[in-house]
Amino acid sequence: MSVFHSPRFLPTVMLLDAASVLACGVLQLLVTPWMARWTGLAPALLLSSGLFLLAYATFASWIGTRQAIPSGPVRLVIWGNLAWGVACLGLIFAGPFNLTIWGVAYLLLNVVAVTLFAALQWVGLRQAVTARLAT
Repeated sequence: MSVFHSPRFLPTVMLLDAASVLACGVLQLLVTPWMARWTGLAPALLLSSGLFLLAYATFASWIGTRQAIPSGPVRLVIWGNLAWGVACLGLIFAGPFNLTIWGVAYLLLNVVAVTLFAALQWVGLRQAVTARLAT
């Protein structure tokens, strides 16, 4: 059985997404002034997005721990991940900040991570729906 066909695939992806987002959120909240200097991002943006990331991590964890993964919330997370990636690209190319090279790298890392998670969540959701229809 392929890892993509495992019934634990989607819950695992959701929990990994939650863990990575939790790490970013905590980092942004604990070392805001340092990150602002390091990245060129505004402290207010780092604080507000850090708080949002904690809420998102809670939501993604909740989804990942359900016995039956609800497809509506997973779709919301997929679209949210894609929107986050677009927003990060917007900050790089049209944002009002004087980003450092580290700021660009941090935002690009976010783009890669959320795009990867969205793709994995989409695959997992399709597998879960297909498995439900087969039973």
